[in-house]
Amino acid sequence: MDDFLWGLIMLFQRILSQPVNRLLVLVMVITALLPISLLAVHLNKTAWDNGWREIREKHQLLAENLASPIQIYVDDHFAALGLLSETIKPVISRSEQLSSVLSITVDKLRGFASMAYVDVQGKMLAYKIANDIAVDSKPVSPYLFATERCFLFVRQTDKQYISGIKPSPFNLKPTIIMGMPVFNAQGHLQGVLLGELRVSLIEKLRKQIKFGKRGHSAIVDQNGRVIAHPNPEWMVEMKDLSSWPIVQAMMAGKRGVTEFYSSFVKQDMVAGYASVPGTGWGIMVPQPKGEVAAQVNQFMHSNYLWGGLGLIAAIIIGVFISRWITRPINRLAKASQRLLDNDLDGDIAYPQDYEPREARQLGFALKSLVRGLQHTKHEVAELNRNLQYRVNDATKKLRVANRKLQETVKSDFLTSLVNRRYFEMDLSETLSHRGDDSSHLSILLFDIDNFKVINDTHGHAAGDEVLTHVARKLEQFMRTGDVAARYAGDEFVLRLCCDHRVAMSRANQIRQAIEDLEIVWRNTRLQVTVSIGIYSEILSEEMDVRNILHKVDIAMYEAKKRGRNCVKTFNHDMATVHHLR
Repeated sequence: MDDFLWGLIMLFQRILSQPVNRLLVLVMVITALLPISLLAVHLNKTAWDNGWREIREKHQLLAENLASPIQIYVDDHFAALGLLSETIKPVISRSEQLSSVLSITVDKLRGFASMAYVDVQGKMLAYKIANDIAVDSKPVSPYLFATERCFLFVRQTDKQYISGIKPSPFNLKPTIIMGMPVFNAQGHLQGVLLGELRVSLIEKLRKQIKFGKRGHSAIVDQNGRVIAHPNPEWMVEMKDLSSWPIVQAMMAGKRGVTEFYSSFVKQDMVAGYASVPGTGWGIMVPQPKGEVAAQVNQFMHSNYLWGGLGLIAAIIIGVFISRWITRPINRLAKASQRLLDNDLDGDIAYPQDYEPREARQLGFALKSLVRGLQHTKHEVAELNRNLQYRVNDATKKLRVANRKLQETVKSDFLTSLVNRRYFEMDLSETLSHRGDDSSHLSILLFDIDNFKVINDTHGHAAGDEVLTHVARKLEQFMRTGDVAARYAGDEFVLRLCCDHRVAMSRANQIRQAIEDLEIVWRNTRLQVTVSIGIYSEILSEEMDVRNILHKVDIAMYEAKKRGRNCVKTFNHDMATVHHLR
């Protein structure tokens, strides 16, 4: 809240700091704009109210009118299935006559793409596919519909059922399956009559709804999947729109008008919607909100035009008055600017008698100020030259100090190798800028065996000598792109750009080279060996510095455990044992 008030205060101060001529124009514009704005708001609200009223009357009515023929279409085909279920009762046991009846029905009732009769055990006794429907050449299984939801529902409830949009069992094309129970003379269910409803005829009904430039209609099933839509790809893939709020409302049986963003049109839409009774389907009739806004804007155009003309007249009058009042001030401002452009060479003319008193006072004050500035001009130039020399000298010293500091922070003071902090930063940078999926990374962690014995027996100076010799030997094995660092105490770590096979070979070479070192301290040869842990992996997003160093530390610990002076590679069994410890 305090930040908001402070922002308002700053904005008000900024407005007040504008030139006088702008403030005068602003006051006149506000005076003219206030009544015009109130009138425009009222007219705009009225126009939008009328526009929304028209949308509710048109879009919702279109959705409801489209729902009626679709409901009739579905009911008629249910009636046809019911009539057919009575017709086929005498011929159910005769497969040839049953197939003939189904064939005649599919040929005559063009709304069906196929027809099948399935007994209560799920076996298809007869079926017929329309001649214009393309199907696969492979044989049709007699139990094709045994797990079909429509068949199972009718068998369990003895009631008719219509599915949502789904792949056809015959050719996987989008279809809708209708189920009708068939009862025997005793009133017991003896089979289910299944018919595939043509989606193309529903799409023809949808295409009849056309309005505006991009207005359209769409039909979804009870699960929110597209049955008919202007986008043919959505129809083929039976796109799931159940996450859309408008579709959820239709699936709940509601009707009305709402707004939503269409990923098909890629615009904000205004849509009327309704549900189809008995099916759970939904019908929406969307239109880009921009088209509705265009209708309202067309109505408001003339009103805005007259309001704009009035505002322009107010601005013209305001500009004329502000210039008449501020002309003396502008003259002083231009004279001052000329002095600035000419490096204070020149002078300011005396004010005229007809100018306002404030303007005359300002002119005399500026004249006196210019004389004082000209007097100190040469002194300021001399001070600037001295200051620039000092700044340049200090900058050079600072750069030298920064370079020394960077080297100090980066390197280990004893071995001159990079330190642990720099190594971890470099490893993190390597992981974040990894190359392709075949880039390899190998980390080698060295620990000098029995280093404490050397310190305790010969002193810390001898230990430092050993660390220095080991560091120099590691440097001899480094290749382009490798990094060697003193990790901690008597531990060293290497980052190698190679796979595990190469890393193992190089580790053994280094181990042997260190074992062969000739380190003489006060006439005593110091025998040095190292235990080496290896972790190798192909660079990936899952890798992080802490996890890598933890794993290579486990491998190095395993090398110590196995008798020292050896090389061990990390594996998941080591990690499990280490965790149990």
